[in-house]
Amino acid sequence: MFVSPTVAGDAVIIGSCAGTLYALDRATGDPIWFYDANGDGSAVQFHGEPLLLGERVVVATDGDPTAHLYSFDIASGDLQWKVPFKSGVATTPLLVDDRVVVVSAQGEVAAVDAQTGNVLWRVMPAGALESIPYIPSPAHAANRILVADNKNQIFALDAKDGSTVWRKTLSARPNTSLAVIGDSVVVGTEDRYLHWIAIDSGDSRQRVQLPGIPHGTPILAARLLFVLTTAGTGNLLALDAQSGEIRWKQETPEEWTTYRPLVTPTAVIVGNQEKNLCSFDRASGVLRWCRPAGQIPRGLGISPDGRLYVGSRSGIVQAFPFPAE
Repeated sequence: MFVSPTVAGDAVIIGSCAGTLYALDRATGDPIWFYDANGDGSAVQFHGEPLLLGERVVVATDGDPTAHLYSFDIASGDLQWKVPFKSGVATTPLLVDDRVVVVSAQGEVAAVDAQTGNVLWRVMPAGALESIPYIPSPAHAANRILVADNKNQIFALDAKDGSTVWRKTLSARPNTSLAVIGDSVVVGTEDRYLHWIAIDSGDSRQRVQLPGIPHGTPILAARLLFVLTTAGTGNLLALDAQSGEIRWKQETPEEWTTYRPLVTPTAVIVGNQEKNLCSFDRASGVLRWCRPAGQIPRGLGISPDGRLYVGSRSGIVQAFPFPAE
């Protein structure tokens, strides 16, 4: 399981790499409902995070030759609409006003009416792309949708019609999801750099070299940006979100396997190849605890009542009590 468990009321929503979306009772783990997307295509998988829209969840699959963007009723699992895309969508959907914006595995950017599933516009700013390697998840700020291709470019699109406002060539292939920090968009590239790019113009503001290749989803919390890197060993980095200066780092022998750190008001939680979950103080990076999970953790979610949900590489979902902060 690649997707983070997402708490929605009394349910935990999680999609599998085998192509099934589950709603699990968050207290017992019993299935409430499930949807097998393999009935809509072959070898489909869930890779992007679910998007919660009130009583609905919007989530996408990727796979060849076609996969879909879906909207489900959270309580019943009833399918409300689905939209096909060539090779599907491996990124996390965005909510922009009353539209769901997605980037397909072949580089098509589409705005979909959140209520009806009608496609309002489709564009391919970089032209048709190969579906591997994966395209990073997009971001948005004000009237801009920020997307990257899987070569070496980043684009700003007008949110109203998808027209290209600017494009920027990076020093290497984008290798992280995009993150908005103030009036900059931040992205990590395969050559071990993190780039700050002006949202309004596409001008480079700064780039910072990291101790390894950045990957996964950077998480912004207050003045810190949490980034995962790998270079033989794995690093969890806490960077000053404006300057890029490393405030603290924590290393693991192989890699941190949770592709996005789980950030709480006081802690940062990650999993590793040794099948451990580790929690670090958010401000200082001091280790709070490590505990065995029995599986290689992949996606993390947390509920308001203090349960930590862990999706594993082996397909097992677990719930742990989360220590009070």
